[in-house]
Amino acid sequence: MSKTAALESDLQEFLDALRESLLAALPDAGPPRAGFERLDRNMLDRALISDRPPQSAPACRHLADSYAALDGAGPLLTRLAQAIKAIEPSLRWSDAIAPGQPSFLKETYAEAMIVGAGGLAESKAVEIGLSILAPNTDYPNHRHPPEELYIALSEGDWRQNADPWVTPGKGGLIYNPFGITHAMRSGDKPLFAIWSLPLP
Repeated sequence: MSKTAALESDLQEFLDALRESLLAALPDAGPPRAGFERLDRNMLDRALISDRPPQSAPACRHLADSYAALDGAGPLLTRLAQAIKAIEPSLRWSDAIAPGQPSFLKETYAEAMIVGAGGLAESKAVEIGLSILAPNTDYPNHRHPPEELYIALSEGDWRQNADPWVTPGKGGLIYNPFGITHAMRSGDKPLFAIWSLPLP
């Protein structure tokens, strides 16, 4: 099997593991379930593996601790962690920050697009990626038009608008409706999560 074919297989395994983890965390009905159904349909609309070279970022120094924190986390998260480890060396991590966000995030936050524009596989129908946030760091309020489903791969807190912070725990689901203001913060350990957005 060629390297590209092997990576394509690894990417599909990641998407299958993500789907399984999302299904386990979702309620039976309501906006999060409807958002997942849109995501699930759109996941099929992706290109094959791109040839972009991988890239690291300063916050990637916390990946080893994030993987270690998933040891013994149960079969679903174990499968998902193994799938991430298989594709992560091929990802392009970015420390770019949105206008208006504090400059310290360039050292303490990184994200990698897995499926979507500029990702491991191109898509105009979904964005699926990873975020890592250094310990004891706030990622301030931000918003975007698409709805968003997160799977938490670590401890950490999440907030919408001026509501209280919530702690979904490892394997927990975070659903951000269209355009809502939201934020996240880490505790003594890195915050590690997968985000997925079905695009209009």
